[in-house]
Amino acid sequence: MRFVILHYHILKNAGSTIENILDRNFGERFARIDTPDRNGQVSNSALLSFLERNSHLQAVSSHQIRHPVPVAKGFIFLDLCFLRDPLDRIRSTYDYFREKPSAGDPLSQLATESTLGDFVARAIERMPQHVSEVQVNLLANSGVYGHIPGQEDLERAIRVMRNTSFIGVVDRFHESITAGQNILSPIFPTLHCDQEPVNVSGGLGGTVESRISKLKDACEPLVYGELCRLNAFDLALVNEARAEVGRRLELVLHHNAQFPAPGRHLSDAK
Repeated sequence: MRFVILHYHILKNAGSTIENILDRNFGERFARIDTPDRNGQVSNSALLSFLERNSHLQAVSSHQIRHPVPVAKGFIFLDLCFLRDPLDRIRSTYDYFREKPSAGDPLSQLATESTLGDFVARAIERMPQHVSEVQVNLLANSGVYGHIPGQEDLERAIRVMRNTSFIGVVDRFHESITAGQNILSPIFPTLHCDQEPVNVSGGLGGTVESRISKLKDACEPLVYGELCRLNAFDLALVNEARAEVGRRLELVLHHNAQFPAPGRHLSDAK
């Protein structure tokens, strides 16, 4: 049986840090896979073909793989995904593209030519798919553009999150990696996740609340209110993820537990 970690890399959700951890632990047994198209996706069939051609790989990271986790004979996949407060994520995305513009990316161009407040207002008007329920859509609907999530989508995203082998939240980073490493250690006993965040745009100084307060101050009141409305489900998902990280960490700290990856992936792989 071949165990493979799949890192579902969501932009500005500590993905570079996780990639560094995987690279440090697995070296040549770790790979990144994305298509040249910034809006492309790597299907599960393409991912499986890639893994079959590279039988040495034990960990893969991609911005373009999507849930559900693939099911294939001879494989057990362990999914890894970090979530983030949606408003803090939008602020960080703006800072990131201001610091590292990406040629041809409309969101990057918008950031480089706008103040933070204008960036939010114009993104809501011109490209709401980038600033509205992004994480719920990715977990529940494979990131389908133009879909407006409802309560059923949120509930589906929460189920996916709770079944994720290694779930993390950016503002609970150290708690997340402590719990996640414990989950994976029976399979990867030499895995070490002790690392400070890297590629931090605009810094993670202060609290989430203080960083969001700066975002609020930069926006017109009506714009900020609309941004909050457009991310109510994402915020609910992240709150549930914080609780899940806390639950897993409590098992580690108070019961010295080494709990296995969720049985969904074990039982589904025939």
